Amino acid sequence: MYSRQEVMINVPGGQVWSELIYNESTKHNPALVCLHGGPGSTHNGLKFGLAKLAKFFPIIFYDQLGGGNSSLPEDDSDHADLWQVERFVSELACVIEYYQLEEFNLFGTSWGSSLALEYLFSDYLPKPQRLILGSPLISTGMWLEDANVLKQQMPAEIYQCMLECEYNDTTDSAEYKFAMEQFYDRHVLRKSELGDAQLSYLADNPSYFNIEAYHSMWGPSEFYVTGNLIELERFDDLQQIAIPTLFIGGEFDEACPSTLALFQEQVPDSQLVIIAGASHCGYFEMPQPYAAAVKKFLLAD
Repeated sequence: MYSRQEVMINVPGGQVWSELIYNESTKHNPALVCLHGGPGSTHNGLKFGLAKLAKFFPIIFYDQLGGGNSSLPEDDSDHADLWQVERFVSELACVIEYYQLEEFNLFGTSWGSSLALEYLFSDYLPKPQRLILGSPLISTGMWLEDANVLKQQMPAEIYQCMLECEYNDTTDSAEYKFAMEQFYDRHVLRKSELGDAQLSYLADNPSYFNIEAYHSMWGPSEFYVTGNLIELERFDDLQQIAIPTLFIGGEFDEACPSTLALFQEQVPDSQLVIIAGASHCGYFEMPQPYAAAVKKFLLAD
């Protein structure tokens, strides 16, 4: 039997929604703080895949400002200053402080992995005991190299459409959106492969995606970057990580397994797990093997 507590936490720029899920018998174990991707996404998919692990340790989810249950203040102000890496790091620090965490583990997926690393390398305390980087964005340059390879593997007409729309700045066109959907179904969320449980969850749990944050920090699509994350580069800093670290991704991930292997080689005390049949949202597509890998890593001696 799990206990659940939902709260609103004050952070720079507003409030964020958060949920703590725990089992009474294991509530004193180090909590797992989960950082969703995007920027601008929500906790929903992570909750589907990982909430069951609250049997073994508390789990903390939250929606980053502007997305999901963490809506922006209703005013006409310019929000551009909110969509900065430093503010998101401060936001995470506020969540950790709210729960008075002294010992905890940190999980980030996609952009959430970027956020986890920025917190780890910041002056904020306390630091996590263990780190999980799921399908991570660590180097935008390396991400785009992978994206270009995957784009070229798409049908010729789809690839050509991507190139033309990006060159002509027509990424808001129906043609580009269709091309995006084809790419996403292969490498981001393989909707055509989802089972009834996942499809029902998507239907029953609609969520607000913060497209403003996504466009400001990333760009029009997963494979075309125009935002302020374009210069993100932490590859050379990976060797500084001094805590046990798990890299986890999917077989068909846009964060390519070969690139995750390069990341893992840089971190002294680290492991790499690739989930067969999964893409970028492996925690949602293949929740059983994904959660099992997370559990094994966090409960290891």
